[in-house]
Amino acid sequence: MPRHPDTEVVPNPLFVEARNRLRSARWPDRPISRPELADTVNATLDRLFPGQDMRAHYVDFRWIGKIERGEHRWPAAERRAALRHVLHAATDADLGLFPNRRPHDATRTGLHPAATPAVPDQRCEAGVEALDSAEAWLHRLGDLAATLRDGISTDLLERARRHLRVLDRLQHNGARADLAPADARWSELASWLTDNAGEPDVAVWLQRAQHRARVTGDQALNAYTLMRHSQHALDGGDTRAAIILARRSLTYGPVPARTHVLCLARMAEALAACGDDTTVTVVAQARRRIRGAGVDPADDFANHCDLRYVTAVDARCRQLLGDTASAATILDDLLSEPGLTPLDAGVWHAHLGECHHAADPQRAARHGSRALQLAAQAGSYRPIRAVQALAVTLRPHRALLDVQKFLQAHQQAVTGPVPR
Repeated sequence: MPRHPDTEVVPNPLFVEARNRLRSARWPDRPISRPELADTVNATLDRLFPGQDMRAHYVDFRWIGKIERGEHRWPAAERRAALRHVLHAATDADLGLFPNRRPHDATRTGLHPAATPAVPDQRCEAGVEALDSAEAWLHRLGDLAATLRDGISTDLLERARRHLRVLDRLQHNGARADLAPADARWSELASWLTDNAGEPDVAVWLQRAQHRARVTGDQALNAYTLMRHSQHALDGGDTRAAIILARRSLTYGPVPARTHVLCLARMAEALAACGDDTTVTVVAQARRRIRGAGVDPADDFANHCDLRYVTAVDARCRQLLGDTASAATILDDLLSEPGLTPLDAGVWHAHLGECHHAADPQRAARHGSRALQLAAQAGSYRPIRAVQALAVTLRPHRALLDVQKFLQAHQQAVTGPVPR
């Protein structure tokens, strides 16, 4: 009896190609084996879903074989997330994964099932049209990014996601490869907006941006996304990963001056976090390079990096290395300057609070409270995250009124929605 068309088993060459692109840890000259891939997926499940028992989702080499033979086409969402992460895929479709329910005419005409668009209407997202060229998509991105000057509004992230869903459909099954450069930039913006929204899937968008940048050979964006990965690792307390990623970001080139300075800044902060005094040399190099940076259209996503930014990095590095007095002086001067964005000022107040926590807990708490106020003004979670270390160090002083007020405000900010 012939199979029903919806149960046809068709090999999955996209998945096989993705596995073959990964190198084996045991035999670097060979592709990663099915058992190695299964072990890596299981470890990734635990990392992607901390605090959850993921053993029910673990896979083995036989399961990997079924995916490659097309016997499984739509694993559970958790397994798909781990596969995308391990195989550096931006979408499920990049791995030949799709729901088993598909139009019958795809199998009747002999098309590979992944060639059937998951959603046939490319213009189904509210307020988003399928633009004709990468240039048009980048122009639309510029229009959206320009609104950030007025603060991070509540709907920006969802607007970015809607645009990226349309880009997904346009690029389905390898179509419209010309849109990859635009997709990379849109994905990077989504990662930044996700970070400011305090949501946990920043790395997913960064990986998508990096994947697209690698495909298109965009050296600047490759370096920039690795720099952002380093920053994300440092924010999460993984100093070793931050150093490794910052070093990798500095291997790309040539890249525009401001992007290079940002990579140097992440390297400096990561080294300072582990107490390495050579951070002073890296900061000096960044300062020299930023003074010679001009206007470069290829550096548009790094325009926020200027001498004031590098000076703030210098202060942060000094504070991490234990020179809190000079760090406080630099930050005080920076915060007295006009024209600061609430986001930058909020993070700098958090760092200034850390400079004072030992000698003057009340003063430290006031800076922490100011950082929280600026977080609300900016519509960003980043200053809230930045005062986490300060909140921990001030808890022994909770009897002090200013400290008590700060700790209560911080707790509410962490457990509640990002203020807008």
